[in-house]
Amino acid sequence: LLPWNEKIAPSKLRKKRKSESQFWNQLKRAIKKHHPSWNPIRLESTASLGLPDVLVAANGNFAMWELKVCTANSVRISAHQIAFAETHSQYPVWMIICCNTSKGETIRAYHARDIMAVAEIGLRHPPQIEVTPPDWLPLFNLLFP
Repeated sequence: LLPWNEKIAPSKLRKKRKSESQFWNQLKRAIKKHHPSWNPIRLESTASLGLPDVLVAANGNFAMWELKVCTANSVRISAHQIAFAETHSQYPVWMIICCNTSKGETIRAYHARDIMAVAEIGLRHPPQIEVTPPDWLPLFNLLFP
């Protein structure tokens, strides 16, 4: 068959879903580019359920970020993650969601105090901020003012 007559399998036509690990790598590159003095650390612990994915040291402060990737309105948030967010709602604990839709990719940030609402109604709950990569600076300015 000639290349223009070649049949393409439907699975090859679908856009591959971004994983949380790929989102983490994208975020890490953006931090390195815009804020090289920040020190993000990926926490991989099964010992403490609900603990956010990333601990960030920046400007003499710490913050914790829970990373999520979604392609629809709903966001999978465990009961442990909700409990951690509720318990630490007065601290800089954030959920950062990479939304892959037919319109493109956006990044939404929700403070810990909003996690229960996100769990209940998904992305219909308004974020603190929504950015479109590569415009990361408004997000970073929100997370560490």
